[in-house]
Amino acid sequence: MGDRCDFRKLIASKGMRATRLRLAVLGVMAGGQRAMTAHQILEGVRASGKVNRVTVYRILDHFTRLGILRRLPMGGRGARFELACEHHPPHPHFQCQKCGEVQCLDPVPIDRLWGELRGPLGNEAERIEIRVAGTCSRCRGVIS
Repeated sequence: MGDRCDFRKLIASKGMRATRLRLAVLGVMAGGQRAMTAHQILEGVRASGKVNRVTVYRILDHFTRLGILRRLPMGGRGARFELACEHHPPHPHFQCQKCGEVQCLDPVPIDRLWGELRGPLGNEAERIEIRVAGTCSRCRGVIS
């Protein structure tokens, strides 16, 4: 999925320099089809060399504020992060109730639902988050 994104151009479009660490964070995120915890991202970045944990967490926060990443609240299991560039539109997620893994599902057309939910009672909705809960194939012992 991440092979379609020009991360250098994306970072530059937000007025930042494309440093080695910023690119490494986005590279780790582009490597999988799942939303990742800050710790998982940190470990992925550390695989390529020594890095300060606080610096990686600051990059995640900054990228989230700029709209490069989406922060997904996942209840008691903490937040997950995913790419939010044009090649990674909002989509539903599957969360395993046993191991906590969060998998990205294909985007589904919800235009009609979005239109109905967008402004009830004078509210102004900005996004819909869909999370499907269940047991993943690994925890069920089914290899896919």
